[in-house]
Amino acid sequence: MLGRSKYSVLLRPLAYLYGLGVGLRNLAFACGLLPERSYPIPIICVGNISVGGTGKTPHVEYVLSLLTPRYRVAVLSRGYKRRSKGLIVARPTHTAEDIGDEPRQILAKYPMITLVVDGNRRRAMDYLMSLDESERPEVVVMDDGLQHRYVRPSYRIMLVDYARLLSDDRLMPEGRLREPARARYRMNCVIVTKCPTELRATERRGIERNLALRPWQRLFFTGIEAERDKLRPLASLLPAGDSATQPTMALSSEQSVFLLSGIAGPEAFAESLRSYCRIVGEQHYGDHHNYSLDELKDLEQRWQTLVATHPELIILTTEKDAMRLVDLSEGLSPQFISRLYYLPIRVLVPERERELDRQILLAAKAKPQSLQD
Repeated sequence: MLGRSKYSVLLRPLAYLYGLGVGLRNLAFACGLLPERSYPIPIICVGNISVGGTGKTPHVEYVLSLLTPRYRVAVLSRGYKRRSKGLIVARPTHTAEDIGDEPRQILAKYPMITLVVDGNRRRAMDYLMSLDESERPEVVVMDDGLQHRYVRPSYRIMLVDYARLLSDDRLMPEGRLREPARARYRMNCVIVTKCPTELRATERRGIERNLALRPWQRLFFTGIEAERDKLRPLASLLPAGDSATQPTMALSSEQSVFLLSGIAGPEAFAESLRSYCRIVGEQHYGDHHNYSLDELKDLEQRWQTLVATHPELIILTTEKDAMRLVDLSEGLSPQFISRLYYLPIRVLVPERERELDRQILLAAKAKPQSLQD
């Protein structure tokens, strides 16, 4: 669970002022002083009230896996840390710098969707509603939009990290909460993510009591696992470069690995791999890190130094970091790219949690005005 910095108490006055501002803003929306706009199609919002690390993108992908076989789907995303501005309708040719690493990852897996990147969610929704009826989405998935309240979702899914429950956290900058924990009562559904495979019943009940949700709210528990299919064994890696010439690789305890990431909570990423391989070096940056040419040059030099003593060394990164690094391949040698792999992950929904699927499909089918506020 969350550890506290000895300096966090010094930040408490700032957290109090921040909370006051957030509370006044939410009150303005509740009283109608700031307008929320509803739309005549279902909008399923997947987000959190904390900064990073809840597994949002895998859960958005999970929602899409349920919806895309049944509906014409659009995704709205802010495109965090992209270098472009304004509204962009994402195309396969767009880079992570154009649309953000997470939207690029989502579009690569679900090319049939309409993906619109815009910090102004209302403008993005107006664009979607202006499309011809044959192209207009039947369901919209809003990626990380719980604080973007000018668009009113018809169904809100809030993610909470199992290792950082709301009761263990504080408002920014003392903690990592973007809103007070009571914001959970705006949600239709709360998912505790990254849970152990075998979550004890007593621990589950403790979390249920801790969250104390309303009777009409739904609570689910999910995990994260390495993605696999018939062709890819558990803990196998995918090439970040040209998959036609670069084979997949199954990890082994003898494989030497240099870990590279720009994510929230890199410690968990590293710890999850220690039993699969031999980690001989690591470099971790902040979440959604934009790699500079100097950083790429330094990374390649470190890799070359380590290769001298570990000839089979590979660079292992996360899927969203792979999106950025491949786009920056001009700053990296072909040898580096040929040794660059990522571990795809997906949401693990235990059988006892399969009611989650039904709730998502009901939300996609229901008329917005009939959904619980």
